[in-house]
Amino acid sequence: MFVLWAALWVLVTLAWFALLGFEWYASGPSSCPLEAGTSLYGTSDWSWFPPGQVCVWEVTVGGESYPVTEQPSVARLGILAVLLLWGTSVLTLGLRRRSGRE
Repeated sequence: MFVLWAALWVLVTLAWFALLGFEWYASGPSSCPLEAGTSLYGTSDWSWFPPGQVCVWEVTVGGESYPVTEQPSVARLGILAVLLLWGTSVLTLGLRRRSGRE
C-alpha cells in the first residue's frame, strides 16, 4: 500500500511541477492581454513566491499613467503545502512500516 501512495504522490507532484514549468515556458508579453479580445498587452514577469506569471499594464486615466498589476493566486502556495504535507506523511508511514511499528 505504501508503494502505491508514494507512486501517486510522485505522479501528482511531477504533474504539478510540469504544469508550472509549462506556464513559465509559455509566459510572455503575448499572454498578458488587458482584456480578452483586445490588442493591448502588458509586460510579463515571473514570480516564484507564489509561483506564476505577473502581468503589468500602464493605464492612462485623466492624463495620468497608473500601473495595473495582476499577481498569481496565493492559493498556489496551498497546493504546494498540501503536496509537502502529503509527501511527509507518506514518508513517515513508510519509515514506520519499515521499522515494524505499524
